[in-house]
Amino acid sequence: MQKIQVTKFDAIRAQLDAAIELYFLSENAIATHTLAAAAYNALRDIAKREGAEHPFLKTEYLKCLSEPEAQRTIRFLNDPENFFKHADRDPHASISFDPYLTELLLMDALAYFRTSSGPKPKYYDIFKVWVGNIRKDALEDDALRSMVEAVRDAIKAKGKAEFWKFMIEYLASRSGRQP
Repeated sequence: MQKIQVTKFDAIRAQLDAAIELYFLSENAIATHTLAAAAYNALRDIAKREGAEHPFLKTEYLKCLSEPEAQRTIRFLNDPENFFKHADRDPHASISFDPYLTELLLMDALAYFRTSSGPKPKYYDIFKVWVGNIRKDALEDDALRSMVEAVRDAIKAKGKAEFWKFMIEYLASRSGRQP
């Protein structure tokens, strides 16, 4: 295999895309979270240097909490990723992990790209549709917006894998490419 030249943002986008794809298609919550956390932390480091607003959870959000609450939140955010990556101190330990934390990290990391001038991760829009609501300024007609949200919710109700398949096919049809 030939060497490839990769920027930090190439790596971040690739990790986010892989984490999003796993989120929808895999039951492997640990691998999904580990990838999402790796991308999140690299993006957090870059955003901090840029003075960017996002990612927010592991930066600005902590500043609005009392010291004990901030420490508790840091543990809540970091314990799973550290547990999944290291075994030097606790090789026989176990952890209670809520996979919803992965969704929070992905939402927060992807928020960085909302205002970034660089390219977004390939699956940015799929995840955004999964977790978001249709903005009033995107569809000003309330009835149409309600209908679009109802269709999205009906597809979501079929599960993540079916939602993924629908969105991949939809985006491919818009770009003229095969899924």
